[in-house]
Amino acid sequence: MPLLLKIEMLAEGPVSLRGELAVDELQMETLDELIKIGGPLEYDLTAKRAGDNISLQGSMGMHLKCECARCLQPFEYRVELQEWSCLLPLSGEGNIELINASADLTPYLREDTFLSFPQHPLCETGCDESPKAGVDGKPTTLKLDSGNHNEASAWAELDQLNLE
Repeated sequence: MPLLLKIEMLAEGPVSLRGELAVDELQMETLDELIKIGGPLEYDLTAKRAGDNISLQGSMGMHLKCECARCLQPFEYRVELQEWSCLLPLSGEGNIELINASADLTPYLREDTFLSFPQHPLCETGCDESPKAGVDGKPTTLKLDSGNHNEASAWAELDQLNLE
């Protein structure tokens, strides 16, 4: 069930919203094969009326199951949005859609959480490992035209190029 806020409740003052949104409720899919959603979106928000707008403030968090972009080791990552805020217009251009006098807040939570996903997940800061094993478990090597194997660099052949 989406996160709905009854607008009439805001007339009495700020409304506290606390709970979880399941992955299927968020309709969130990642296109990055290194990132999988690992649990529901947890939220602790306060909604209040601010003129012709709804002001949302609070925090959100979600667990992700990732693979390191460099070493491909699996690890857990937590998206944390502390001191998150959002201003949703009730009228005018870009206004929030009301369904039976209720505002669906789910798309706004989904979008900002999704934008906080890591672009290149790393298991730890400074991870500089890369998969070194080939298909047979042996280190990969570069075969040059000369028939020699060189484990040093893929640029070795270009180093021999004479451009003058």
